[in-house]
Amino acid sequence: MAEDYIRPPIVASEAPNRRAAIWRFRIYVIIAVALLVVGIVLIFTAVTGNSNDNGVVGGLIQAPHNYFFAGNVRA
Repeated sequence: MAEDYIRPPIVASEAPNRRAAIWRFRIYVIIAVALLVVGIVLIFTAVTGNSNDNGVVGGLIQAPHNYFFAGNVRA
């Protein structure tokens, strides 16, 4: 049975372009870093709030002085 086996022909292919591979890697890294920065900015704005009126923080983290400046404390 071993005599009946015929190896498939070896198909020669051109060597991959090293310069293209380097630029492809650079582009992937740039995209990954950009997505990371966008994610960090979105998380930061979700946690701290993105209200732009009078500098009052309006997200999950509230500034402790907002309560006192609003006139809610009675002396």
